[in-house]
Amino acid sequence: MTSASRLREAMAEDGCLAVPGVHDGLTALLAEQAGFRVALLGGNAVTASVLGLPDLGFLSADALIAHVRNICHVLRIPLVVDADTGFGGPLQVHRTVAALERAGAAAIQIEDQVPAKKCGLLEGGHPLVTATEMAEKVRAAAAARTDTDTVIVARTLAYSSGGLDEAIRRGRVYHEAGADAVFVQVPGALEELREIRRGIPGPLVVNMDEAIPACALEVGEAAAEGYKMALFPGTVRYSLVKAVGDALAVLRREGTTRSRRDRLASLAEYHAVLRMDEFLELEGSLTKPS
Repeated sequence: MTSASRLREAMAEDGCLAVPGVHDGLTALLAEQAGFRVALLGGNAVTASVLGLPDLGFLSADALIAHVRNICHVLRIPLVVDADTGFGGPLQVHRTVAALERAGAAAIQIEDQVPAKKCGLLEGGHPLVTATEMAEKVRAAAAARTDTDTVIVARTLAYSSGGLDEAIRRGRVYHEAGADAVFVQVPGALEELREIRRGIPGPLVVNMDEAIPACALEVGEAAAEGYKMALFPGTVRYSLVKAVGDALAVLRREGTTRSRRDRLASLAEYHAVLRMDEFLELEGSLTKPS
């Protein structure tokens, strides 16, 4: 069974999947070992971790594809990959989706911003391509799959500039174009989620990032409204910035980490995440004399 088929199977079950955002192999393994069934590789987090830049369209398709390949080589749960705008028009989207699928992505998300995109959490509206153009990209994404179980997620940011009705209209267009799931970016008020559910057929995705009101909801509430995936793209990156920033401040100020040792993983815990014992056992099996 492929990772895409395992994701499809999980989405077909009752309830809603909690999907934490990760940004590299280590955080992906932490999500897996915490018991999550699916992880999200967000464009915002990858841009920050790989390039040290804000989410303003700096990430390239090839950098993302290489990053996904490395993560999927070690990850044993399905990975949802945020491919931003698909890095161009329908032809470029086709190439991006095909390459991400080969790299191991179980689901690929594209959005309807113009190529010079910016973080979806920023206020002030987001310039979008037309719904017709985005529908063409969705069809290109679906056509690029060799595994029909690979999930295509279409995200719209129309709410910030056109309101909820326009976001729902676009969501319906993208569903009809072949998106397997639709992701309408909204602040997350429960009534908005209900309006989206009433207005768009098929599986829906909700963003529960801690920076927006949706973070007050629980996954069970999203499930009750008929959503299949609840994304938490910020949990890991916000935790990392806070915890690492605090630890480095202590080290800089005190010249030692003694006061924070109880907040640090042990070497054994670190090696356990990376499956050190498995690799040492494999090495032993490969080097035994015949």
